[in-house]
Amino acid sequence: MITYTTERLDDLPILFQPLNLQSLSNADRQSIAAIDAALPQTQCGLCGHHDGCLPYAYGIVMHGEAINLCVPGGQSVTDTIANILNRPTKPATPSQWQIDPLTNRPKEVRAIIQEAACIGCTKCIPACPVDAIVGTAKHMHSIITALCTGCELCLAPCPVACIDVIPHLRQLSDADRITEQNHLRRRYHQHLDRVAMTIEQGTKPVVSTIESAMVNVLNQRQNTEIDEIHAKNAIAAAKLRTQIKKLNKQLTLKADADLQNKLDKLNAKLSELQP
Repeated sequence: MITYTTERLDDLPILFQPLNLQSLSNADRQSIAAIDAALPQTQCGLCGHHDGCLPYAYGIVMHGEAINLCVPGGQSVTDTIANILNRPTKPATPSQWQIDPLTNRPKEVRAIIQEAACIGCTKCIPACPVDAIVGTAKHMHSIITALCTGCELCLAPCPVACIDVIPHLRQLSDADRITEQNHLRRRYHQHLDRVAMTIEQGTKPVVSTIESAMVNVLNQRQNTEIDEIHAKNAIAAAKLRTQIKKLNKQLTLKADADLQNKLDKLNAKLSELQP
């Protein structure tokens, strides 16, 4: 049984800001949280959402996307989502990997690097959604198996095809699977927070799909902040013009050095606010 609360939709990385989850009804938030808790948190993008499992959960609830697109979750996750939404289930999207009859999911895999063939290009490192790859430029890289989700996102960037995918045989209880999924989700969110920070600081080039999406969200936020500043300046300028108009009227009736000084200061402030 999957336990969840809508608190998992709070304090999320900025990448998910466009989903505007805080504005949704409580019923929709509960459904999204439940589906997100059911998803394997591999962040593989095979469902069509390259920004991870949560946007897929959102798409199912808010846009009626198919419930059977989670390839690593297999029939087990498809059935769980159907149960959450009280809908008929569907056949799961096929996987290239054999189905495990004990879990009704594709058999798990993990990525490994042929270390002798690795050229240390670092291209696989930003592709990993949970920072499971360690290494520096021109030095051999390694994948931490205990952290690898088997998403296979590191395969495509490798220019020398030195990353292999191998079976990962194990048995997990439902409770252990939920614990692992929550851990992987936290690592992904930490990865996103770190990426956002480095992009804002300008300390690294944008090289992955996730990083490109992050740039778009950060730019939208910056534009929103600029628009808010313009709006505040417009209100302040309108107030200044009202005061200036009153002072001009008073000065046409009678010259006054103090009023003139005040008028000059207000005009100076108005000039600063205007582009």
